[in-house]
Amino acid sequence: MSGLAFAQAPPPPVPMRFLQVALAWGVVAGLWLAWQGEVALLSRWTPATLVLVHMLALGLLGNAMLGSLVQFLPVAAGSPLPYPRLVPWLHAMFNLGTVLLLVALASQARASALPAGMLLGGSLAVFPVLALVAVLRGSGQRVVRHGIGLALIALAMTTALGLLLLAARTGWRVPAPPGLVDLHAMSGTLGWVLGLLAAVGSITLPMLQGTHAVPSAGSRMWQASLLATLGIVAAAQLKLLPDAAWRVAAWPFAVFSIAVFVLQARAPHRRNPTLRRFWQAGCAALLAASVTASWSGTPLLLVGMLVLGVGLPLLVVGMALEITGFLTWIALRQRVPRGIRVPGVGSLFEEADKRRAFAVHVIADSLLVVAALAPVMARTAGFAIAIAYAVSLHGQWHCWRQAATWRRNDG
Repeated sequence: MSGLAFAQAPPPPVPMRFLQVALAWGVVAGLWLAWQGEVALLSRWTPATLVLVHMLALGLLGNAMLGSLVQFLPVAAGSPLPYPRLVPWLHAMFNLGTVLLLVALASQARASALPAGMLLGGSLAVFPVLALVAVLRGSGQRVVRHGIGLALIALAMTTALGLLLLAARTGWRVPAPPGLVDLHAMSGTLGWVLGLLAAVGSITLPMLQGTHAVPSAGSRMWQASLLATLGIVAAAQLKLLPDAAWRVAAWPFAVFSIAVFVLQARAPHRRNPTLRRFWQAGCAALLAASVTASWSGTPLLLVGMLVLGVGLPLLVVGMALEITGFLTWIALRQRVPRGIRVPGVGSLFEEADKRRAFAVHVIADSLLVVAALAPVMARTAGFAIAIAYAVSLHGQWHCWRQAATWRRNDG
């Protein structure tokens, strides 16, 4: 951890805003599923399903990923985002654009599609550019910065494809080629989310879970293989390779999951047991998704729910709860006068609250998997998902409030 520049971290409320909104979007996604019921899980092409998918991909995962970059780039890459005053505006643009996009997907309305494209396209064009500048001029580990850079390029590609699909769906241009939707989904989940999680995880797994450091050679092999996989998927969708070639996209989820299991099993200093459980459960879901995707005839909706509804969110929620305690500690140190001792990081977010959140998420995610197979359970799963994220959000808010209340009571 000696190479981490904690002094360059941004003001805690900045990344905290992203993490809070991410969990709030999880509540909204659950309520949407409970309202729409089985129609949201009957087909991947219904408006209700498209809205649910983008609530998870943009609202939940998008806010969490962008917020992690705001915090992680100064600490691990040695370079904060340039023009930091733009970050709150980009956050507002991104979330307002997401809301308008959901309206456009639900109703195919041109009136909301245009501002949605401008706000989302603008925020997701400026943010990667700023982040890439930070990566290029940073002084952190080169392999980590390369991993972040590749994820940002995948984000730009995902955004461009998404705008093209939005224009086709709302009638601004001719219908998009059939494979464009899958390419958009793969570049987002594989290149952007999984790519960034792997890059960030190479630092946070040793730091927060006590594992051995990830070998640089292994990280470089992963990055090259992930890039090759995206190339194969793109070639398959463009009919340059057989259609079945896209199934190679399943292997990175398996490799990532197995690598996490091995690192955790061999960890010399096991820390944060609930975070470990979040990651174990999330990686189990990703591994299950990779296995089921390799079977012909497997419903893609089930694979998508295992990845987008269960696996990736569990990884993100576990990290969000752990980072909340760290951000609260930083905020407390900044507010309390020198010479006054403050509680340790581990005591700010009680482990019992994390265990409670984990248990509720496991129950809710299990119901979501059942609902993907039996859509009649969709409303029950939706309410459970909303409750799980509400429990996590409440614990997060309670922890964050301690930075203010502790000073009043004890400062």
